[in-house]
Amino acid sequence: MPRNVQIALFVMSLALAGSLYYFFNVTRTIRSSTVPEAEPSFSEADLPLYEPNDPSIDVKLFLPATSNDVLLRTRDVTIFATTRVEDRARQLVEHLIAGIGEEGLYGRLPEGTRLNQVFVSEDGTAYLDFNSALSDNHPGGVLPEQASIYSIVNSLSYNISEIERVKILIGGVEKETLAGHCLLLLPLPADLSITDIAETVDRG
Repeated sequence: MPRNVQIALFVMSLALAGSLYYFFNVTRTIRSSTVPEAEPSFSEADLPLYEPNDPSIDVKLFLPATSNDVLLRTRDVTIFATTRVEDRARQLVEHLIAGIGEEGLYGRLPEGTRLNQVFVSEDGTAYLDFNSALSDNHPGGVLPEQASIYSIVNSLSYNISEIERVKILIGGVEKETLAGHCLLLLPLPADLSITDIAETVDRG
């Protein structure tokens, strides 16, 4: 084989090897950049939700009931009367997430629920952004969904005078329903007719 042909084939082999290396390197880079990121793990807030000198106050937590006579039952818990209304709202929601282990109560929001952000507007609307667990881990059904939604809405609206209605977001965006039944498109005011407070008033 002529020497110039050998040299040409050698150069072509080097070029082909370089091209293949470049192709596989680019492909690996693209794959690594398109791998979906894992869902972030939520940690405790950087700032405390209350100061040591904030006074404690008793509030009513609205929790889903196991009986059929009433949808939500109240239990007294303590939070701290912070200056920031968002911190008071977050304290209440943290109680709902932790739950209360007591007979006659389901006692908590769905497993893995986290509250990402809270914002209360001047018109009295509280915007609460939860992670997807609130929706994804919910068992569904009209009454259980209603109970979960109004455990949040009532707990905030009843106890915090600055809050008149609650808008629930999931993952920073609107969802039409929580788990297929109860609408979340509009901010919701409190509904005490489904609670044992209404039951007490009726008996009184």
